[in-house]
Amino acid sequence: MRRIVSAAAVTAMTAALFPIPAAHSSVGAAPQAEDTAEPLVVERITPDAVDDDSTLRVVGRVTNTTDAELDDVTVRMRYSRHPFSGRDELDEFASGSGWQPNAEGPEEDGLGTLEPESDGDFALSTPIEELGLSGYGVYPMVIEAVDGDGGVVGAQYTFLPYTDGDDVPSVDIAWVWPLIADPQRADDDTFLSTRIPDEVAADGRLSRLLAAGAQTTLSFDAGEDDLIELLGLGEDQEGTPLPDEPTAEETAEGLPTEEATGEEAAEDGAEAPAEDEEGEEQETDGEDAGDEDDAEPTRAEGVPLTWAVDPGTLDDIVRLASREYSVVEDLDEVPAGSDPAVERFEADQSAQVWLREARRVLPQDTVVATPYASADLAALIHNDMGSDAEAAVRVGREAVQRALATEADGAYAAPPGGVMDEAVYALLAESGAERFVLRDPTLPPAEWLSTTPTAQTPLPSLEGDEEGVERVGLVADDGLTDVLSAPTGGPGQTALALQRFAAETAMIAGENAGGDRVVVASPEPRWDPDPAFASGVLAATEELPWLSPERLDDVDLADESDREDTRRGLTYPDAEDELSSTYLSQIEDVNQDVRLFNSVLVGGADPFRPAVLRLESAYWRDREAPAGLARSLVANTLQDHREDVRIIPGEPVTLASRTGITGILVANDLEEETVYVHLSVFSANSERLAIGEYTQRFEIAPGAKTTVYVPLSARINGRTELYVSLQNAEGEPISSQDTLIPVNATGLGTQALLISGIGLLILVAALAPRALRKWARRRTARSAEDTEDTEDTEDAEGGDGGTPTDDEAAGTADSEGATADPVDGAPSGTGDDGTERSAQADAAEEATDPDPRGNEHPPPRKPDGPGR
Repeated sequence: MRRIVSAAAVTAMTAALFPIPAAHSSVGAAPQAEDTAEPLVVERITPDAVDDDSTLRVVGRVTNTTDAELDDVTVRMRYSRHPFSGRDELDEFASGSGWQPNAEGPEEDGLGTLEPESDGDFALSTPIEELGLSGYGVYPMVIEAVDGDGGVVGAQYTFLPYTDGDDVPSVDIAWVWPLIADPQRADDDTFLSTRIPDEVAADGRLSRLLAAGAQTTLSFDAGEDDLIELLGLGEDQEGTPLPDEPTAEETAEGLPTEEATGEEAAEDGAEAPAEDEEGEEQETDGEDAGDEDDAEPTRAEGVPLTWAVDPGTLDDIVRLASREYSVVEDLDEVPAGSDPAVERFEADQSAQVWLREARRVLPQDTVVATPYASADLAALIHNDMGSDAEAAVRVGREAVQRALATEADGAYAAPPGGVMDEAVYALLAESGAERFVLRDPTLPPAEWLSTTPTAQTPLPSLEGDEEGVERVGLVADDGLTDVLSAPTGGPGQTALALQRFAAETAMIAGENAGGDRVVVASPEPRWDPDPAFASGVLAATEELPWLSPERLDDVDLADESDREDTRRGLTYPDAEDELSSTYLSQIEDVNQDVRLFNSVLVGGADPFRPAVLRLESAYWRDREAPAGLARSLVANTLQDHREDVRIIPGEPVTLASRTGITGILVANDLEEETVYVHLSVFSANSERLAIGEYTQRFEIAPGAKTTVYVPLSARINGRTELYVSLQNAEGEPISSQDTLIPVNATGLGTQALLISGIGLLILVAALAPRALRKWARRRTARSAEDTEDTEDTEDAEGGDGGTPTDDEAAGTADSEGATADPVDGAPSGTGDDGTERSAQADAAEEATDPDPRGNEHPPPRKPDGPGR
């Protein structure tokens, strides 16, 4: 006979391997015990399963929870010599409402008098052979305390599995172990609560599940060397991920981490792969590591598990570990439509340590990924958002690879809640899934079946399937799921829950179902067990004689001839349980903004896809208020990122001539993404201001700026405006509004200057002849006047008609006060305007002036001077 392990041994082993405090309550956890003390607590039942050679021992404690003294308190056991006949009887009996066993057990243990709030320990013991059990099965057992008057002080209803001899029936059991948390992050930086940080702490829910599933000792101490190794940090780059590690933005985007090629490594200054003498590349450690990733799970000891992980949860943990993050304060008190207050936290060391241990443990078993953030695939498909459903599967696999440095098994699919309809089935099958982890309601047992059906069942073929394609549903047993979800955090609850697990599996094994069967034990996604219970059920799986641990990978369909239709076809619950169409229409609005932002990113980046998928999680089905806040945070962050690709407004433009050039400065303030944009510039008044050819499409690196020079041409002076915007390749504006640049044309321009020049030439041509004639007349008049003055001087000095000498003439001129013209030496008199003027000059001008009728006056005859 196989060795039978007791709950006490399991508890002791758990304490040695995993010294973590008791479970804490959290959303989605199994109900925990109330603060009020139970009157009777069963702390230990040994062994879990008994045979004729066993001695049953029950220990516990009785507490007087009344205000009065209790006299002659004793503890006794009642049981039945007839086992349960079906699994459904277990629930009824455990509630205390079923039939009551009346066979008396071992001798009573007297506790005497108990004062109010005082307690006393008890211990019951009896050889199993004295109980007269009738054969293999599960028997009801009641442990109760009574006072001296026969009144029941307290009671616990539990079970006694019994094996009769060596012929023990058995059933294979495969475990699906969840590491799943509710989505608690809105945008990349903002968490809605501290729930995820709390769950990855040393005593947090996810840490307890990881440690229990590892079935070995884990260290949750943060060491500096370990953190550097985990994050891939070098001594000169502490705090900065190396190129082959995911950056924080890659984590938000859900992009896969790819190894650098030889050329990329050379560009980054890394050493290229070594070559041997023949020029062939030698194998590197990295290649060996890649081969290990493709290898089968390596667990050598303990119960084989299949880890069911939510990539969104892993992504959240990576984000916590990478850098500072924000947490919304008082989420439930944030008014609708307002911006919440947030608190900043440093990078979480507990998250770093959790990732380190997860990377060490999970590759030993098969890893199955749910859709990212457990997105509601059915609701998405039913609302024409199939591309989002496809993204949930794709992004999920990439996130697992990034977080765990190992791939999720693509042959598996785990739809949210373990339910799917034909549309979801087709989507997951198209992604490569062949093995589907489901729940009983999706593939319910056949109506005629009275026993527990085996977990594996064939799934229907799909249109377009090749011949020989076979897909299998692996259905988790709902009864076991309920048993595993029992409260285990209170006094004595772990012992009772372990006893119930043993009883449930013994009932399945004892059913006369015919043939070999497999049951899949899969706790609910947000499972929150006490560490002793989590480790205890795995130990019981290995030690209970009717259970045989099985890898889920090894569970296949039976031969065609042995198959029975023990389950009905795919069944889907009411669509009312999905995300509503109204809610998804709001998410579609966010999706449109995401599409517009992505349209300018180089390389097909989609950084907001994880955030949108978190909004599409099935978790939000009945949580509209926090879902609305999360949606608002994502939309606001998305708008901020769109505005990071912007036009920097400049000074108003002044054109001092007909044409000019203005520079438009475009900035990409995004930290990670390169953008490719189209610059659109048009005039508010094209008749006044025209725009020439300029560079319309260009690429801008992260954090860079570029200036685009735009030629302008003003047809009319005055003020107008340029409308400037950034668009994608399809001409859709990515900014919320255009940038206005005032333009003021103040110069005449080339055409205006030409017109002015021509007008000036015409004016000069019209005035030049008159000016020349006037100048000629004045010249002639001055000459005539000079001649007349000379003759008058000669007459005055002597009438003999002699000609004076030069000296005489000069002296005469001086004595008369006349002034010689520097040009021709002719003296001049005084005119009407005070200038000196001769009579001959006046006569000459008068003679040359045209007659009003058009005739010229004849030149005047010179008077005869003296001596003539």
